[in-house]
Amino acid sequence: MQNETLSGILAAPYVIYPLVALLSALVGWFLSRSLQPTSAVARPRPDASDTDQVRDLTRKIKQLEDEASQLSIFLMTLPDLARQLNDSNIEKRKIPPLLVSSADRLFDAEQILVFMTATGGRSLVLAAGKGAPDDANRTTPIPFGQGPIGWVAAHKVAMDEADFRQRPRDPEAEPLVRVPSVCAELCAPMVWKGQTLGVISIGGLKRRQKYEKNMLKMVADLGSIAMQNTALFQEIQQNANSDGLTGLTNKRHLMERLADELLKAEKERTSLSLFLFDIDHFKTYNDTNGHLAGDEALKITGRLLHESVRSDDIAARYGGEEFAVLLPRTDKNGAMTVAEKVRAAIESYGYPKGESQPSGRVTISGGVATYPYDALTSADLIRCADQALYECKRQGRNRVAAHVPRYLSDETGEVRTEAATGKA
Repeated sequence: MQNETLSGILAAPYVIYPLVALLSALVGWFLSRSLQPTSAVARPRPDASDTDQVRDLTRKIKQLEDEASQLSIFLMTLPDLARQLNDSNIEKRKIPPLLVSSADRLFDAEQILVFMTATGGRSLVLAAGKGAPDDANRTTPIPFGQGPIGWVAAHKVAMDEADFRQRPRDPEAEPLVRVPSVCAELCAPMVWKGQTLGVISIGGLKRRQKYEKNMLKMVADLGSIAMQNTALFQEIQQNANSDGLTGLTNKRHLMERLADELLKAEKERTSLSLFLFDIDHFKTYNDTNGHLAGDEALKITGRLLHESVRSDDIAARYGGEEFAVLLPRTDKNGAMTVAEKVRAAIESYGYPKGESQPSGRVTISGGVATYPYDALTSADLIRCADQALYECKRQGRNRVAAHVPRYLSDETGEVRTEAATGKA
């Protein structure tokens, strides 16, 4: 009975509603306490040492990123420079501009100068540059030992501004006077087998490298290797293209140049002349005086020929006692002038034992042919010059003659020549 009464009381609305409200309030309070953010007192605050560590770590990361970027530029620049310098056809004059370009990619400097050792080996002259000095300082040689650039050349070591300030003080040495308008903050020598070939100077660097002296020295070393390789290649090529006795161009190279010059003359519509000659009665000279005297006569003839022609003419030993001169952009009259000059120089020279010759002196006979008037091919040009040469032989030697083309109206069929004759 009592239980039934209690159940009835609890089931009454005025009892259930307050209980539910009370339970809801308790649950809400509990949840609000559980979800409340941690108070400022509960969360530890970072101290000053933590902030410094974060700042140092950020700075180190930035430094590593910069070094990685610089290394990437270096690793891209150096192989590209080596590839360009390794070209066997590269000319020596093209090496300094390549060094300037590569150094600019590495350092992005306001001034980059490449100096090359001048003739005599004790001074430097400017070969290429970015932000180069004015004309007055551009042409003034820098003696070894003078200024930062001369100091680097004389001592063969890479230097930067700190090194220049801390260099050993020699009381007898001249003060390190800087060259006007040359900003040398970083310098590296180009050295080969103990000899200074040049110096690379950089000023106003916008991009500083961690190992900038070593990097510039590697660029300088590549430059010195390239210059030596170029010089060696040119020497080998010169030896391959030269006659061993006279030093003139040999016949093989003459034929190569003749083909090239014919193509050029055809393209430019200019004349090309060939002067072909030999020494008169050379067999007699050889038989009378011996082969050593004959070789000496050939050397003298080669030297006189070289001295009598222009720098852009190709003087060659054609074979035996025969010589040839290729004269680009020269018409027949101009070629005849050169031919007579050579003939006169040889006739007037006092060859050893020249009196043993039938005429009492060493003389020559030669013929001139010109493209396109006499021939259109190299073989025909040589044939026409040879015909004029032998016509001179027939007429008495010691003379030069120009080939005259034979026309269809010429019924004689003979080779006619226009000759310049020396004294008999």
